[in-house]
Amino acid sequence: MVVKSLRLLLPLVFLTIQSIDVSAESACLVSGRGQFQIHADAGGLFGAFAHDHLIAAQKIEGCATIDPKNLPRSSVKVTFRAADLRVLDPRESADDREKVQKTMETEVLRIADYPQITFESTSVEAAGNDRFRVLGNLTIRGKSQPAVIPVVLKHLSDSTYEVTGEYKFKQSAFGIKPISLAGGTIKVKDELRAEFDLFLK
Repeated sequence: MVVKSLRLLLPLVFLTIQSIDVSAESACLVSGRGQFQIHADAGGLFGAFAHDHLIAAQKIEGCATIDPKNLPRSSVKVTFRAADLRVLDPRESADDREKVQKTMETEVLRIADYPQITFESTSVEAAGNDRFRVLGNLTIRGKSQPAVIPVVLKHLSDSTYEVTGEYKFKQSAFGIKPISLAGGTIKVKDELRAEFDLFLK
């Protein structure tokens, strides 16, 4: 009876093993390599006299499941702490940078209430040679919005994946009111531009 049961189970086990995707591999962001920057441009009547802002994520964490044989089946989740965003603004003085940093933390991102920013993919679409569209949900200040992020994915000789891309989004979509000064004559534009060059291994 036992032998007969084993004979019946073995084909099922074999089929189960065959159905497992062994080609997919896990890769995580390489710490200290690459960059993620956000550009916030000045606008308003006197926007030409204000400075654009450059913000960088100091530490990003995340992993991806990459299927080299079928890249659209890949997935990714990226997370970074809002407190790790730093205002670079090379044209500003140290005091002005500190003021912008404090405003960003307390008024724009409210990092005490919403400590994390995340992106988690739902699907990946091929868009040409080494080019893909990553569809997913971006969560900022506790509010999630659908996002479609175009990326270029390259498999490097050191078995590392390089991911580059650029994505524009509006602050107001996440319930954020763009900073406005001098009665609105100087303000930060609603649309921000994020660009990244990240490495996974």
